[in-house]
Amino acid sequence: MRILDVVNSLTFRYIAKYVTALSATVFLLLAVLYAYFSYDYFTELGSSIRDELDTLQVVYAGQGLNGVDQYLEDQRNLPTIGRFNYLIVDGNGTKVAGDLTQTPRYREFSGGWLGFQLALLNWGEPVDVDFLARRAQLGDGVDALVARNYADAIASGGLVFNTLFRAMVATLLLGVVGGFFSAATTLHHFERLNSELSSIVRGNFAQRLTVAGKRGYPRELARAMNQMLEQIGSLMQGVRLVSDNIAHDLRTPLTRIRNQLSQLRQRLDADGQDEVDRIIEDCDSLLSSFNALLRISALESGSRPPVHAMVDLSGLLCDVVELYEPVANERNVQLQVALAPDVLCPGDTDLLFQMCANLLDNAIKYTPEGGLIEVTLARHPNGFEITVGDSGPGVAPLDRKNVFRRFFRVESSRGEQPGHGLGLSLVQAIVHYHKGTIALDDNQPGLRVEVTLPGAADLQG
Repeated sequence: MRILDVVNSLTFRYIAKYVTALSATVFLLLAVLYAYFSYDYFTELGSSIRDELDTLQVVYAGQGLNGVDQYLEDQRNLPTIGRFNYLIVDGNGTKVAGDLTQTPRYREFSGGWLGFQLALLNWGEPVDVDFLARRAQLGDGVDALVARNYADAIASGGLVFNTLFRAMVATLLLGVVGGFFSAATTLHHFERLNSELSSIVRGNFAQRLTVAGKRGYPRELARAMNQMLEQIGSLMQGVRLVSDNIAHDLRTPLTRIRNQLSQLRQRLDADGQDEVDRIIEDCDSLLSSFNALLRISALESGSRPPVHAMVDLSGLLCDVVELYEPVANERNVQLQVALAPDVLCPGDTDLLFQMCANLLDNAIKYTPEGGLIEVTLARHPNGFEITVGDSGPGVAPLDRKNVFRRFFRVESSRGEQPGHGLGLSLVQAIVHYHKGTIALDDNQPGLRVEVTLPGAADLQG
């Protein structure tokens, strides 16, 4: 399992999108809440400054400048957090009270609000602190400035922002890592299902999907597909049994009819013998089909013993080519043979001979006059490869899987070439019996059949 496969999987992409959207939504929500509380804080800050100015005006009206000075002294001694800073000046701009030494340089905002910075000592180091202030006339030319710093709000905002940013990054990282492992687990389950399904597609119809792990969609999917495979297997077995029973039951009376026709032929004249010969030929064709059906069933059912003997594939293919060479010459078809020498393969000699004969017979049958057939035998990384390529009409890509079905024939060949559609079915059964693979490809023009058979070491493994 590659990391790129996990990252490109649907599960990982879904989790990554979900975590990203969730983090962005939470960040946006917290940012809106922070903006709301900041607005509420500064609204309360402005109201407190107005109230303090109103208080100074009341004190000045009742007790004069001495009363204001005493009030400021009392405020300075209160152990409160976020206390006010004051500057009281007379008509000439001279400070008469307050803890601010002079009128600071400020920026004026709408509504009469002022903003400025002062350097305050924090753990022995000067730190610029932002203040919000407002001025008011107390009377008799006396002017009051009340200020309050909002450094705590700025610090709280920075803390909240940093916390939100780090939480979002951590959420994204944890979500991506968790999504990766979750996707890897899911992908592992589906890779196992895909491997088992590929084995079934390649012809191992007894294979079933593994139903394991915790409850979830992969397990339910495997269980449902196993039920489907059981039903399909039962239907296929039923069809095979019907065809096998028909072949088995009709083979004996058909053989008896053929023998009786052979005896009758000797008592007929020349014209009658020709008619009987055609009937006997049809009987032989039917018997050949029945025998092929029964042989296919025997191979697919596993009733034949396992392969142990070593077969000389080079010599076997030479015998097949020599057998069919006269037929090819009669049809003016050229045979081009390239065989690797001394190729020994574990297998059944009769079955492998039948396989090669069927392939070459099909190639000759569908190759037009003057065409070319190539027969090759080569060593392959997975064993040995037998290739038979012709220059005939070929098989359309959509029909290449169907030609291995029993009695299937391409529409263009019906009525033009003799046969019952069992040749390639028997070839596939023989190949699977030998633990090999068979593939069809375009020969440009024509059809190329590639059969790969395992070597002795691969077969034991």
